[in-house]
Amino acid sequence: MPETVAALLVAEIGLTTAQASIAGYAIVTTGTLALSYGAQALFAEEKRNDQQITVRQAVGPRRRGHGRDKLGGTIFFFDTAKYQDTNNKVLTRGVIYCVGPITILEFWLGDVKTSLAGGSGGVVPDSVYQGKVAIEGYNGLEDQPASPACLKFPYWGADCQLKGLAYSVVVATPLKKGSEIFPEGAPDVRIVADLAACYDPRDPSQNPADDATWQWSENAAIVLLDYLTHESGYGITLDDIDLPSFIAMANVCDELIPLVIPDPNGETMEPRYRSWGSYTYDEERATVLARYLDAMDGEIYQTGEGKVAVRGGRWQPPTVTIDESMIIGWASLERKSRAFDTFTRIKGTYTSPFHDFQPTEADPWDDLSAQQLLGVIGTERDFRRAPSHSQCRRLMKIAMAKGNPAFRFSGLKCSPAALAAYGETMVNLSIPSLGIAGTFLITRSVLSVGDFAQVTFDLISLDAAAYAWDPAEEGQRPPLPDTYN
Repeated sequence: MPETVAALLVAEIGLTTAQASIAGYAIVTTGTLALSYGAQALFAEEKRNDQQITVRQAVGPRRRGHGRDKLGGTIFFFDTAKYQDTNNKVLTRGVIYCVGPITILEFWLGDVKTSLAGGSGGVVPDSVYQGKVAIEGYNGLEDQPASPACLKFPYWGADCQLKGLAYSVVVATPLKKGSEIFPEGAPDVRIVADLAACYDPRDPSQNPADDATWQWSENAAIVLLDYLTHESGYGITLDDIDLPSFIAMANVCDELIPLVIPDPNGETMEPRYRSWGSYTYDEERATVLARYLDAMDGEIYQTGEGKVAVRGGRWQPPTVTIDESMIIGWASLERKSRAFDTFTRIKGTYTSPFHDFQPTEADPWDDLSAQQLLGVIGTERDFRRAPSHSQCRRLMKIAMAKGNPAFRFSGLKCSPAALAAYGETMVNLSIPSLGIAGTFLITRSVLSVGDFAQVTFDLISLDAAAYAWDPAEEGQRPPLPDTYN
């Protein structure tokens, strides 16, 4: 049977070819233990957002993203010569940020937010710049004109439009005490921007074939759909996507969660799962996809029709039961106090717009009962696409429940009587002889056919408490920096 797009995607991210080619069901999830720990290893680098750095590079990697982000970029133009039609010696510098179209919201000079409105820019009005600094902003349209500032130089032509690339050009004449105003030596323009518009299948006014009808989104499921279908991601056609699953997940992401204390913008509610941030075209796709899934406790799976679907992020009560009569045996059974890879504290990282869009550590999530038995055993999780402390804490709670189950089965072999559980997310498991009766998350399913058909599961105990949320669990947010404005 030819492999479907969904099966190939699942295989790329980590499952074996044999598992991925099974007709009817295959799964990859950053909620399961194996991939969670594997993904975490990818995030062991220093906690900083490199996309804010401005670099000199002959050809920088293309960058694209979703939600909101703060960006530096690659210098493409630098000249301190006189203009052709003036006697003033000025500095002109251009920086490419990312693939457009985007919407520039703010211009920053170094670490200082200017009063200049977003969009196309203009003369920076703040008095410290003495009316001698101007910024041109370009949102990355295909028909955007060439920079008038660059056109004043003989080697720049009207055809140098940088089509489809968001960029800025800063023009500055000498300032009094200029070295104090720009200690880095040149005006370093960074931007805060709303990134790519996305197709939302819930909106009948949007045409999937006409991106001019799409809208900006921060919904974690909608931006995931865009990454999967965009050429810089997986390039999957909508015909190979199970849209109802993305619609259902998008509705989950839009559910409003109350905040104990209003955020610095005064908001008292926030959507359950937002997704902000960018990626470069040279990153491994599986690494980028893991970040998108982590932001909503999501998993990609293959439907019976061979389509790419998504689920997760909420409690899903099981409808199928595996009882003792169906069980042939198991490879291993671990109980919580003796389980491998146990941790009792999670230190989670999210990207805080109130801390210069930098990775910020959330209030740790502690399993206090486990700490009484085992002490404090820490682990770290990176939820860098989550733009709020509350969202990070909710994801940490889910990760703690999945990482420290009361029971964990590996290689639970069942007779064909358990086939109804194949392809399910959750299952009721009843083994009275072991004192087990509860709900379990299926982390792996393998169907074997031959002289004697059987289905094998890996399971971890999980119940609705992992997804229940009391706003009081929000914890203590990191204090705002003195420079926040």
